[in-house]
Amino acid sequence: MPQLPEVLEGSAAALLTIAPLLPSHASINEVVAQLSPAIARGYFTPEEDELIREKFSKYLTVRAALHSVLMDLKPIIFNQVKPKDAEYAKVFLIAFCTAAMLRRSGRHLIVNFRSNKMIRRKLNEAEPRYGIPRKQFTAIYRSLTSLRNVIIFRQGVNYFEDHRSKIMALEADPKLSPIVELLKLELPYIENNLDDDLKKRLQFRLHSAKRRSMGLIQKTSFSAFKISGRLISEIRNQWKRKRVTPVVQRKLQRFLQPGDVIITRHDDAATNLFLPGFWPHASLYIGSQKERAELDPDNTCPQLQRSEDPKCILEARKDGVLFRELSDTLNVDACTIIRPKLSKEQIRDGIARGMSHEGKEYDFEFDFTRADKLVCTEVVYRAFDGIGDIQFELTNRSGRLCLSAEDLLDSAVDCQHFTVVAVYGSQGNRFFEKETAVQKLIESYRKNND
Repeated sequence: MPQLPEVLEGSAAALLTIAPLLPSHASINEVVAQLSPAIARGYFTPEEDELIREKFSKYLTVRAALHSVLMDLKPIIFNQVKPKDAEYAKVFLIAFCTAAMLRRSGRHLIVNFRSNKMIRRKLNEAEPRYGIPRKQFTAIYRSLTSLRNVIIFRQGVNYFEDHRSKIMALEADPKLSPIVELLKLELPYIENNLDDDLKKRLQFRLHSAKRRSMGLIQKTSFSAFKISGRLISEIRNQWKRKRVTPVVQRKLQRFLQPGDVIITRHDDAATNLFLPGFWPHASLYIGSQKERAELDPDNTCPQLQRSEDPKCILEARKDGVLFRELSDTLNVDACTIIRPKLSKEQIRDGIARGMSHEGKEYDFEFDFTRADKLVCTEVVYRAFDGIGDIQFELTNRSGRLCLSAEDLLDSAVDCQHFTVVAVYGSQGNRFFEKETAVQKLIESYRKNND
């Protein structure tokens, strides 16, 4: 077991390293300002989603480090290890300052985001790419308003008031002087917020009750969508031979380049009754290992190494967002290939962003405002939105903001963010390329709107 001087020195050094990394009230306000367009819009773009995830992940890392300092000092504070009075004052200084910083930063987070359902919900989403578990905002809120934690902190405040002169006199110790200065900065927050603890606890109880009620509804709703979605997706004529045969697949493969979006259709799928348009499904061609290596010769995007041949497709289906073989994705009746109008480097970055979502669940609720579960077109949306000139506009369909496969085709037909490479199966078992492909594509899904 480490000796007390070692524990003190290590904890003091850790606290001084961590303290500058804690978000301030000003930095949180800056994030709120950056997210104000999203709040006005009603949803986060992939870029905004990345911003809030990155900031929240850094905060959680700093919070965990501060908590680790407290855990190291806990046996001494609660007298499981008996130090001398002079040594105890040093331990208390570090522990009390650490606890005060935890409470102040947590309070900033809760006060700024508690009333904003959109941000609160986003912070409660799991995001394995950043190591964020589910319901972290709620966990911080619960910890801040826990009656046990409130009582312990109040006891610490009482001890500090009773021994203020002794503790502040530690400023004479060169190693502890910076921590005394940190504590001085925390004192106004401690004194101003102590009387607010019970009010915050009541607010959390109300928030928690409402969240449990909504969570039950959402969980039940998602389960119902998941069961029905799986059943519907499996309703198909298993004896019908697909029109995109292995020979056709090999020809289509010759057209493909990394970053291409593949839009497909099953003639006999029951999901055609529920998904909009002639073309209902999308997937992302990430390329072979060789193609990805050529895109990224300097290995600047480690995500590109996550898939191994022969899996060269990233696709969201009922079993989740997974890497798949081309023969699996092209086991369909019709197919269109469209290509993003981006540079080689931008294609690389988009594929890397898309591949980072591999392993997530399929979103049977088709909710583009959350990023912990994805639908097929959302893979493309989260890969390329915000890269180069690409800005996708989500459309409200049946009360949900989403991007359909035919929305992607629109951007190709209208020469916005994509170009049409090839079409097969829209009118019999035939290939069409370039300008002819554009015309046949228009006829396949826009004819009813003319």
